Amino acid sequence: MGEYAPQTFRDSIDALLTSQAADNASSLGAAPQAGFVVGGGSAGGNIAAVLAHLARDDKLDPPLTGQYLCVPAITCFMPVEEIPEQYRAEYLSHPSITPSVDPVLQVDSGNPRGLVHVVGADVNNPLFVPFLYRNKPGGHKGLPPAYFQVCGLDPLRDEALVYERVLREEAVVETKLDIYPGLGHYFWTNFPLLDASKQFVEDTVKGVEWLLERSSKRA
Repeated sequence: MGEYAPQTFRDSIDALLTSQAADNASSLGAAPQAGFVVGGGSAGGNIAAVLAHLARDDKLDPPLTGQYLCVPAITCFMPVEEIPEQYRAEYLSHPSITPSVDPVLQVDSGNPRGLVHVVGADVNNPLFVPFLYRNKPGGHKGLPPAYFQVCGLDPLRDEALVYERVLREEAVVETKLDIYPGLGHYFWTNFPLLDASKQFVEDTVKGVEWLLERSSKRA
Protein backbone atom coordinates (compact mmCIF):
# COMPACT_ATOMS: atom_id res chain seq x y z
CA MET A 1 0.00 0.00 0.00
CA GLY A 2 2.96 2.34 0.50
CA GLU A 3 4.05 4.72 3.20
CA TYR A 4 1.76 7.51 1.98
CA ALA A 5 -1.41 6.00 3.44
CA PRO A 6 -2.79 7.76 6.54
CA GLN A 7 -3.31 5.54 9.58
CA THR A 8 -7.10 5.74 9.35
CA PHE A 9 -6.93 4.26 5.86
CA ARG A 10 -4.48 1.56 6.93
CA ASP A 11 -6.74 0.62 9.84
CA SER A 12 -9.78 0.39 7.58
CA ILE A 13 -8.00 -1.88 5.12
CA ASP A 14 -6.61 -4.07 7.88
CA ALA A 15 -9.99 -4.39 9.55
CA LEU A 16 -11.67 -5.51 6.34
CA LEU A 17 -9.06 -7.54 4.46
CA THR A 18 -7.89 -9.46 7.52
CA SER A 19 -11.58 -10.32 7.93
CA GLN A 20 -11.68 -9.72 11.66
CA ALA A 21 -15.41 -8.99 11.50
CA ALA A 22 -16.07 -11.94 9.18
CA ASP A 23 -13.85 -14.40 11.06
CA ASN A 24 -15.53 -13.56 14.36
CA ALA A 25 -19.03 -13.12 13.00
CA SER A 26 -20.60 -15.90 15.06
CA SER A 27 -19.35 -14.40 18.33
CA LEU A 28 -20.86 -11.08 17.25
CA GLY A 29 -24.19 -12.65 16.42
CA ALA A 30 -23.73 -11.75 12.74
CA ALA A 31 -24.11 -13.70 9.50
CA PRO A 32 -22.00 -12.03 6.78
CA GLN A 33 -23.33 -14.47 4.18
CA ALA A 34 -26.73 -12.83 4.69
CA GLY A 35 -25.32 -9.34 4.21
CA PHE A 36 -21.83 -7.87 4.52
CA VAL A 37 -21.94 -4.11 3.93
CA VAL A 38 -19.15 -1.55 4.14
CA GLY A 39 -19.98 2.14 4.30
CA GLY A 40 -19.20 5.62 5.45
CA GLY A 41 -19.81 9.31 4.97
CA SER A 42 -17.65 11.94 3.26
CA ALA A 43 -14.03 10.73 3.70
CA GLY A 44 -15.53 7.54 5.09
CA GLY A 45 -17.48 7.14 1.85
CA ASN A 46 -14.20 7.53 -0.01
CA ILE A 47 -12.64 4.74 2.05
CA ALA A 48 -15.71 2.53 1.64
CA ALA A 49 -15.59 2.90 -2.16
CA VAL A 50 -11.92 1.91 -2.18
CA LEU A 51 -12.53 -1.03 0.17
CA ALA A 52 -15.21 -2.37 -2.15
CA HIS A 53 -12.59 -2.59 -4.92
CA LEU A 54 -9.95 -4.11 -2.68
CA ALA A 55 -12.39 -6.71 -1.35
CA ARG A 56 -13.27 -7.65 -4.92
CA ASP A 57 -9.65 -7.86 -6.06
CA ASP A 58 -8.53 -9.80 -2.96
CA LYS A 59 -11.55 -12.13 -3.22
CA LEU A 60 -12.59 -11.42 0.34
CA ASP A 61 -14.45 -14.40 1.83
CA PRO A 62 -17.24 -13.97 2.72
CA PRO A 63 -17.54 -11.30 0.02
CA LEU A 64 -18.96 -7.84 0.48
CA THR A 65 -22.60 -7.67 -0.54
CA GLY A 66 -23.14 -3.92 -0.43
CA GLN A 67 -21.56 -0.49 -0.14
CA TYR A 68 -23.12 2.53 1.55
CA LEU A 69 -21.70 5.74 0.06
CA CYS A 70 -22.94 8.79 1.94
CA VAL A 71 -21.88 12.21 0.52
CA PRO A 72 -18.69 10.45 -0.62
CA ALA A 73 -15.47 11.97 -1.90
CA ILE A 74 -14.96 9.97 -5.10
CA THR A 75 -12.80 12.07 -7.41
CA CYS A 76 -11.42 14.20 -4.55
CA PHE A 77 -11.92 17.41 -6.56
CA MET A 78 -10.14 15.99 -9.60
CA PRO A 79 -9.50 18.79 -12.13
CA VAL A 80 -12.37 19.06 -14.58
CA GLU A 81 -10.14 18.36 -17.58
CA GLU A 82 -9.22 14.98 -16.08
CA ILE A 83 -12.84 13.85 -15.92
CA PRO A 84 -13.86 11.72 -18.94
CA GLU A 85 -15.28 14.03 -21.58
CA GLN A 86 -18.75 12.46 -21.59
CA TYR A 87 -19.20 13.39 -17.91
CA ARG A 88 -17.69 16.88 -17.77
CA ALA A 89 -20.99 18.64 -18.41
CA GLU A 90 -22.32 16.96 -15.25
CA TYR A 91 -19.40 18.01 -13.07
CA LEU A 92 -20.73 21.47 -12.25
CA SER A 93 -20.35 21.39 -8.46
CA HIS A 94 -16.56 21.40 -8.77
CA PRO A 95 -15.35 24.49 -6.83
CA SER A 96 -13.48 25.85 -9.85
CA ILE A 97 -16.82 26.04 -11.69
CA THR A 98 -19.28 26.76 -8.89
CA PRO A 99 -17.79 28.42 -5.80
CA SER A 100 -18.98 26.64 -2.68
CA VAL A 101 -22.09 28.02 -0.97
CA ASP A 102 -22.33 24.98 1.28
CA PRO A 103 -22.72 26.22 4.90
CA VAL A 104 -20.64 23.29 6.17
CA LEU A 105 -18.07 22.29 3.55
CA GLN A 106 -16.24 25.38 2.30
CA VAL A 107 -13.67 24.68 -0.40
CA ASP A 108 -11.13 27.11 -1.83
CA SER A 109 -12.08 27.50 -5.49
CA GLY A 110 -8.48 28.39 -6.34
CA ASN A 111 -7.04 25.33 -4.63
CA PRO A 112 -9.84 22.78 -4.23
CA ARG A 113 -7.42 19.94 -3.51
CA GLY A 114 -5.70 21.80 -0.70
CA LEU A 115 -7.36 19.79 2.07
CA VAL A 116 -6.71 16.54 0.19
CA HIS A 117 -2.99 17.31 0.13
CA VAL A 118 -3.02 18.22 3.83
CA VAL A 119 -3.95 14.63 4.73
CA GLY A 120 -1.11 13.30 2.60
CA ALA A 121 -3.21 11.90 -0.22
CA ASP A 122 -1.68 10.71 -3.47
CA VAL A 123 -4.28 12.11 -5.86
CA ASN A 124 -3.01 9.94 -8.71
CA ASN A 125 -3.61 6.70 -6.84
CA PRO A 126 -6.98 4.87 -6.87
CA LEU A 127 -6.41 4.03 -3.19
CA PHE A 128 -7.30 7.67 -2.59
CA VAL A 129 -9.34 8.48 -5.68
CA PRO A 130 -11.66 5.48 -6.24
CA PHE A 131 -12.88 6.93 -9.54
CA LEU A 132 -9.43 6.06 -10.95
CA TYR A 133 -10.22 2.36 -10.73
CA ARG A 134 -12.08 3.06 -13.96
CA ASN A 135 -8.65 3.07 -15.66
CA LYS A 136 -7.46 -0.22 -14.14
CA PRO A 137 -8.13 -3.74 -15.47
CA GLY A 138 -11.64 -4.73 -14.44
CA GLY A 139 -12.59 -1.13 -13.76
CA HIS A 140 -15.58 -1.00 -11.44
CA LYS A 141 -17.12 -4.26 -12.63
CA GLY A 142 -18.04 -6.90 -10.08
CA LEU A 143 -18.61 -4.45 -7.23
CA PRO A 144 -21.52 -5.03 -4.86
CA PRO A 145 -24.68 -2.87 -5.05
CA ALA A 146 -24.22 0.72 -3.88
CA TYR A 147 -26.56 3.07 -2.01
CA PHE A 148 -25.77 6.78 -2.42
CA GLN A 149 -26.93 9.83 -0.46
CA VAL A 150 -26.01 13.14 -2.11
CA CYS A 151 -26.67 16.75 -1.08
CA GLY A 152 -27.59 19.50 -3.53
CA LEU A 153 -25.29 22.23 -2.14
CA ASP A 154 -22.38 19.88 -1.49
CA PRO A 155 -19.22 20.60 -3.54
CA LEU A 156 -18.86 16.80 -3.65
CA ARG A 157 -22.30 16.43 -5.23
CA ASP A 158 -21.42 15.83 -8.85
CA GLU A 159 -18.47 13.54 -8.27
CA ALA A 160 -20.87 11.25 -6.43
CA LEU A 161 -23.55 11.55 -9.12
CA VAL A 162 -21.07 10.88 -11.91
CA TYR A 163 -19.74 7.85 -10.02
CA GLU A 164 -23.25 6.49 -9.51
CA ARG A 165 -23.84 6.76 -13.24
CA VAL A 166 -20.48 5.13 -14.06
CA LEU A 167 -21.23 2.21 -11.74
CA ARG A 168 -24.75 1.75 -13.08
CA GLU A 169 -24.14 2.29 -16.80
CA GLU A 170 -20.55 1.18 -17.39
CA ALA A 171 -20.03 -1.47 -14.72
CA VAL A 172 -23.66 -2.69 -14.49
CA VAL A 173 -23.62 -2.34 -10.71
CA GLU A 174 -27.03 -2.02 -9.10
CA THR A 175 -27.44 1.37 -7.40
CA LYS A 176 -29.93 3.34 -5.34
CA LEU A 177 -29.74 7.13 -5.03
CA ASP A 178 -31.32 9.66 -2.68
CA ILE A 179 -30.71 13.38 -3.30
CA TYR A 180 -31.36 16.24 -0.86
CA PRO A 181 -31.83 19.46 -2.90
CA GLY A 182 -30.81 22.75 -1.32
CA LEU A 183 -28.97 21.09 1.54
CA GLY A 184 -25.27 20.93 2.35
CA HIS A 185 -22.66 18.42 3.36
CA TYR A 186 -23.61 16.54 6.54
CA PHE A 187 -26.68 18.74 7.07
CA TRP A 188 -28.35 16.07 9.22
CA THR A 189 -25.75 16.29 11.97
CA ASN A 190 -25.28 20.07 11.82
CA PHE A 191 -29.01 20.83 11.60
CA PRO A 192 -30.65 17.80 13.24
CA LEU A 193 -34.02 19.47 13.85
CA LEU A 194 -34.76 19.95 10.16
CA ASP A 195 -37.52 17.77 8.77
CA ALA A 196 -35.05 16.85 6.05
CA SER A 197 -32.63 15.55 8.68
CA LYS A 198 -35.28 13.25 10.07
CA GLN A 199 -36.07 12.11 6.54
CA PHE A 200 -32.38 11.49 5.96
CA VAL A 201 -32.24 9.09 8.90
CA GLU A 202 -35.31 7.25 7.63
CA ASP A 203 -33.79 7.06 4.16
CA THR A 204 -30.56 5.67 5.59
CA VAL A 205 -32.42 2.82 7.27
CA LYS A 206 -34.35 2.09 4.07
CA GLY A 207 -31.18 2.29 2.00
CA VAL A 208 -29.34 -0.22 4.17
CA GLU A 209 -32.41 -2.46 4.09
CA TRP A 210 -32.28 -2.21 0.30
CA LEU A 211 -28.64 -3.31 0.33
CA LEU A 212 -29.50 -6.28 2.54
CA GLU A 213 -32.36 -7.23 0.24
CA ARG A 214 -29.87 -7.26 -2.64
CA SER A 215 -27.70 -9.56 -0.53
CA SER A 216 -30.47 -12.12 -0.13
CA LYS A 217 -31.16 -12.07 -3.89
CA ARG A 218 -27.50 -12.79 -4.65
CA ALA A 219 -27.31 -15.66 -2.15
